[in-house]
Amino acid sequence: MSANRDEASELGVGPPQVLASAATGVIELIRRMGGDVDRIFGATRIDTSVLDSPLNELSLKQYCELFEQAARQTQYDNFGLRFGHGFQPKQLGALGYLAINSPTMAAGLRNLCDYFPAHQQSSTLALREDRELLYLDYQINDGSIARRRQDAELSLGMFCNIFRHCHGSRWRPIEIHFEHPSPLEPKEHEALVEAPVVFSQRINSIVFRRADLEGAMPDPDSYLFSLIEPFMRKRRARPRPDDLVGLVRRKIEAHLDNGNPRIKKVASELGLTSWTLHRRLRDLNVNFHDLVRGARRQLALRYLSEAHLPLTEVAFLLGYSEQSAFTRAFRQWTGMGPARYRRLLVTARERRE
Repeated sequence: MSANRDEASELGVGPPQVLASAATGVIELIRRMGGDVDRIFGATRIDTSVLDSPLNELSLKQYCELFEQAARQTQYDNFGLRFGHGFQPKQLGALGYLAINSPTMAAGLRNLCDYFPAHQQSSTLALREDRELLYLDYQINDGSIARRRQDAELSLGMFCNIFRHCHGSRWRPIEIHFEHPSPLEPKEHEALVEAPVVFSQRINSIVFRRADLEGAMPDPDSYLFSLIEPFMRKRRARPRPDDLVGLVRRKIEAHLDNGNPRIKKVASELGLTSWTLHRRLRDLNVNFHDLVRGARRQLALRYLSEAHLPLTEVAFLLGYSEQSAFTRAFRQWTGMGPARYRRLLVTARERRE
């Protein structure tokens, strides 16, 4: 890394980063799946040498795109799912070691959530309780990262393996929730996680029992924990600019399938009044309704790239009560209907392959 990049990272400016440890083993999996490592890394403009040290950083957007490209180039749609399933906590680097060297599963999850910002920026990892079930929620907050299915699937796989480190290989979640729509062939998802998988949810989650918090971690190393924790505490304390626009964009996306998201609802979830949110966005020269339109456009392009999704389901996911309303809106955005746009995508993809 250059000195300027190091300084920018230290000050918390520039695009959100993730520690390179999160990609440990990706080169080996690409090769096993018959992929071209140089082609995939070249397409994402990532130098493979960044993976030489788990403490190096890479752009979170490039990291997500790396796995999207790997899935496309290897023609294995579940690349991220497979990567996360085999990813052990120690491979996660400092964050993984903090989790598994905590005294209990409850302490491990608390440390995992508390120190996650030191590992990956502009993202949420939090515990939530609802109707006597517990949820480990994960989501990227950066609204500019549209393609993140592979990241969601690999991340929940990584986190499940922390539970298995504590409870053994026979541990199973109650359910797994993903924010992206169901892929064409979802059977492998349930086969790997050995639990029901639900798609098109508002956030990515591992659903588990309260009793799962009670286990003791096997052979925790308190000395190793004491060495790593100050380093992660210092990283976590690095300031970052307020990503209000990204947070609002994510809230809007979460509510699109219920129709037009209201500023009052989004503001309430952010702990603000609608007037305060309107004023803060105005200070950033951003209009809430423009964010809604932009979120719809971006998600429409993403969903249409998933050839197995019927146009009626795409319309529903975007909050349109009728496909005709979606078609009219899409034609205004692009000058063509969604069916024609999808055909052009398929043709372009076939030419590349």
